[in-house]
Amino acid sequence: MNVSEALSEIRSKTNDRDEVGNSDDELLSYLNEAIQYVSQYLVAAGAPMLVEDMTIAANASTEVDLPPNFVKFCGTFPARITGKTIKLLEAPPMTLRYFVSYPMVEMDSEMPFHHAELNQAAVRLACIYVSNQQELDVQQDQALMGAIQESILAAIK
Repeated sequence: MNVSEALSEIRSKTNDRDEVGNSDDELLSYLNEAIQYVSQYLVAAGAPMLVEDMTIAANASTEVDLPPNFVKFCGTFPARITGKTIKLLEAPPMTLRYFVSYPMVEMDSEMPFHHAELNQAAVRLACIYVSNQQELDVQQDQALMGAIQESILAAIK
């Protein structure tokens, strides 16, 4: 699924097929917010799909830049994060494992998740954000959030 298809689906589900309620940029903003929510939820659930490794060579400095989209370490490492740098507390070489979040999407890009269910969860969540802009029923939104969280967990198991 690409982003323009996702935006069309959001428009359809929020009854904005004529494109008069929200601009593409507004919908893209809601979709990116939903993607970040799903990413953070997956990190909290310990999903291995968001784990990356960084190997620091033996001759490298004990301070390295924080990787892009870094969220947190997977486990405990002899390292400390200060600002946008990682300071190693032991001499390299060392391999660090960490969680990342998915990057923001653009209008012409693909949806970030490899599982269709996760892309659908992000679309449903973006629909909730769009609906909340109109101040609709929050209790229904809470029930939908519970269903979205269950579908995210089901997609990664």
